[in-house]
Amino acid sequence: MICLELYQQVKQINEADYTINRLIYKHYKKYLASSITTQQAVLLDIVYYANKITVGEIAVEMNISSSAVSQLIAKMEKNQFICRTINPDNRREIFITLDTKGWEYFDKQEHVERAVADRLFSKLTLSELNELERIMKKLKEIAIKEFI
Repeated sequence: MICLELYQQVKQINEADYTINRLIYKHYKKYLASSITTQQAVLLDIVYYANKITVGEIAVEMNISSSAVSQLIAKMEKNQFICRTINPDNRREIFITLDTKGWEYFDKQEHVERAVADRLFSKLTLSELNELERIMKKLKEIAIKEFI
């Protein structure tokens, strides 16, 4: 019975999270409108958080082949989202970093995140916000231990 109750509670949490994210996206999508696919957005996120990364490392993160990553990068480089640079210490290795439109993409995201903080999270008390942060960090730590 506890497992079923746990499942139901987790389902309700997930549904609330999905609804919140859907409403945020619907309201702010005009600010985030971009010509990139979901897979390209994932690649941008990986590059953004890594700052500088190789094609092979991206392939591992995305669980796709290096040639598939190279094809994605070629399209994104052409549109100035991604930049390739040769590693000066190992000329056979190429680093992938964000280019002009990649940085603009994340500037828009930051604008939306600030607006969401102002319109949504500012409605929570400091205590509620601290508790939410504590729980989310704990879940993140558990997920890292379980899935990495």
